[in-house]
Amino acid sequence: MPDLNSRGRDGEIVGLFSPTHGRSCERHQVCGRQVAVGSIVKIKREVLMVDEDLGVEGEENAPVRLVPETVLKAVLIADGQESCHVGFLPRHIALRPMEVERLSGKFAQVLELYDDLDDSKHKRTKSARNQGMASFILMENIQELE
Repeated sequence: MPDLNSRGRDGEIVGLFSPTHGRSCERHQVCGRQVAVGSIVKIKREVLMVDEDLGVEGEENAPVRLVPETVLKAVLIADGQESCHVGFLPRHIALRPMEVERLSGKFAQVLELYDDLDDSKHKRTKSARNQGMASFILMENIQELE
């Protein structure tokens, strides 16, 4: 069993409140808003074409150079099947090939939505900076009752 941090979390999902990169559908303007504590997600490897200068301020009409980037996306499971793409695992995780291999295809349960935490200004601020965040535990790491 992998080491878990002191609170029993395996990782975080970012971008829950953004509709870009496939995080909206015909039913939802922003699919990540469907995520609740207890939701089940599947982590999936995908390659997206992203702006090479993503995050860099530039001219409004500047040419965009698209490059492939491996991402780990979180797909909501509803009624026993894949539903909406709701977010991503942080980029620093997806840039590590061994982490991509370890996490791809795994199921996880959402433990907390950072925007809903009254006692953690730090996590609410972090969530606002990352357009909505949640923590999760991999289903394989859920403790058995004794």
